[in-house]
Amino acid sequence: MTSNNPIRRATRRTSSNGLGSHGNGRSTVGDKLRDTREVRGLDLYRVERDTKIRHKFLVALEAGEYADLPGDVYARGFLRNYATYLGLDADEIIDEWRSETGPKAATAQPMLGAPRPMVLPRRGFFLQTSHMVILAVVLIVGIVSVYFGYQVTRFLSYPTISVTAPGVAHYTAPIGATNYFLTGTATAGSTVTITWNGQDAKTLTADDGGHWTYQAVLVPGQNEFDIKSQNIDTNHSSQVVKVYIYVPSPTPTAPVPVVAFATPADNAIITNGNVTITGTSSFVTDVTLTTTYLGVPPAPGATLPPSTGSPAPGASPGTSGSPGPSALPGASATPAPASAGASANPSAGASAPPAPAPATTSVTATGDFNFSFQLPAGVWRLSLQGQDTQGHKSVVVSRTVAVPFTGVVVLIEVKGAGGAWMAYYRDGVAIGTSTYPDGFKVTVSAKQNVCIRTGKASNVYVTVNGVSVGSVAKFGGLRLFIDATHPPKNVSAC
Repeated sequence: MTSNNPIRRATRRTSSNGLGSHGNGRSTVGDKLRDTREVRGLDLYRVERDTKIRHKFLVALEAGEYADLPGDVYARGFLRNYATYLGLDADEIIDEWRSETGPKAATAQPMLGAPRPMVLPRRGFFLQTSHMVILAVVLIVGIVSVYFGYQVTRFLSYPTISVTAPGVAHYTAPIGATNYFLTGTATAGSTVTITWNGQDAKTLTADDGGHWTYQAVLVPGQNEFDIKSQNIDTNHSSQVVKVYIYVPSPTPTAPVPVVAFATPADNAIITNGNVTITGTSSFVTDVTLTTTYLGVPPAPGATLPPSTGSPAPGASPGTSGSPGPSALPGASATPAPASAGASANPSAGASAPPAPAPATTSVTATGDFNFSFQLPAGVWRLSLQGQDTQGHKSVVVSRTVAVPFTGVVVLIEVKGAGGAWMAYYRDGVAIGTSTYPDGFKVTVSAKQNVCIRTGKASNVYVTVNGVSVGSVAKFGGLRLFIDATHPPKNVSAC
């Protein structure tokens, strides 16, 4: 079998018809064919399959053994087809071949019919099976991506709500009016909820065009409507739109100034102490805010009880110039400061921290207003009172908020015969090491963490921020690490 890469021969044979290599025994044409084929990474069997030129003739062409070919016409035809296949200039190759073989090759008569010149097919665009598969995959991925994007957008989107009648936030109805048709637009199919003067909410559904209508019952004086829409699939709600409809009485009376909270919610926990108060008003030109300290802050994780009771004992209402509830007409009772466990807070029994001074702000054209300030840790009552241009004051409205203590408070107790040896640490610093008797108690307040190491874990009990977590042994070791943000856990070292 002939090799794919025949060994170049030092000399060439000269055929009986005079064809052969030229000059120094090397074939420039053959070398060029072989080098081009090797650069393209082709073997002779691949070339034979593509060009239909027999393997032995290809070997002869690359070796310059033109005597092994049927004749010069065949040699010329094979050279032209092979050069065309390799992307070479066929005419240039033929000229070089003629130069190598001498003029005799050009005049030699063919003994057999010459092969037809190979014409490479024009490369047109056509779809193969692989192209169809790739196209189908791209199409499927595109459809899935569009569908997924639609679903994500639909899930993340929030419904909209607007009120077209009345076209203003504050509307004065005719004297003695008893009803009014509220109309507007919302996201099609969403549920529209309307709350009137704090009564039970009324619901309706926006039609396919997003339109809704509600016949509101009016009473003499101010009527406040809170309107929002909700997507029943995602449970997302729109922002609340407030509408005020004032119904003059047949015997007109002076409008009564009214203020109301929007934020924060009553009994809200303000973790960082940055409080922003927003609200709405009617017939008011400016609003005054006062703060009153009610008591110690709740322990981390604790919640405020329902709003009942009065300021905590020892708390000084209206600290730093803030008037207490009695100083504002219509002030209502406010909640007790904190839930169970707050007494473990290091602020317990301490004097009231300074409160922000009373602040006054003007309302916007739509009756909105806002305040922003910083509160220290504790439970606070926020009170608002509005005033109109004639000096008439509104009823005081109040809400309670709490700013929790951000550290950790740990009560350590020794219970059991023989007591227990123990070392305890605050924020990485040892503050007690000894053998403590049964009944020993100590409260450790830390900004970051408390760690307990003991020789008898079953006799050492721990309460974290007012909540008992049991003995150290419950956590599977002799060391217990406690911080303000994670459950207690056993550690290898304090």
